Amino acid sequence: MEVEGGERQFRRRKPAVEKKIAEITEEDTRVALIGKAFKVDKIDYTFWLDDGTGVIMVESEENVLPENGQMVRVMGRVIRNDEIHIFGEVVQNFEGADLEALEEIQKLEKQVLPKIQNIIGFFGGEEE
Repeated sequence: MEVEGGERQFRRRKPAVEKKIAEITEEDTRVALIGKAFKVDKIDYTFWLDDGTGVIMVESEENVLPENGQMVRVMGRVIRNDEIHIFGEVVQNFEGADLEALEEIQKLEKQVLPKIQNIIGFFGGEEE
């Protein structure tokens, strides 16, 4: 939070982009991943996430850890050191989530959102 001229200004984080582990690119700064947790380390507060396209290590914030084998969604920053890993800012229990429906929604978003952005741009409007 910054104070400028007596007013509080909040820095807004970039939104976490829904991705598969194999889709993470150099341009990604924050991602949201869904997969099964394994190799949960309660000393270092880390675990590995497997989403079927790859595996990645997640460093958990504020001592929040899933159970081994638990389906979770992780939202966090992409950290690039020797290897890429995720600094998990949010770890959500996704047990019982309808992942097929979620995947279908994500496919539709990828098809429809660019068309909406083109229409907005054509009419000279700005997306808020």
